[in-house]
Amino acid sequence: MNDVEILAGIREVVRAHFGADAEIASDTPLAEALALDSLRMLTLVAELENRFRVCFEDGDEVGLVTATDLVAVVRRRLG
Repeated sequence: MNDVEILAGIREVVRAHFGADAEIASDTPLAEALALDSLRMLTLVAELENRFRVCFEDGDEVGLVTATDLVAVVRRRLG
């Protein structure tokens, strides 16, 4: 799975679970675009795990600033 496909999957999760109409681009700041607090971050991680059939590890959410950062974590977990 390439980065474009991963980003498309992230967009699907965001639309389905956050109702966000804003376009999620690779440089989109996640915290601002999705109004992420700790509960919403947990929801995002859980839904991404379901969508991509991966398991995030403790600390994977640290340093997630943009959608590109999130794509990198998913790619790493897929690999």
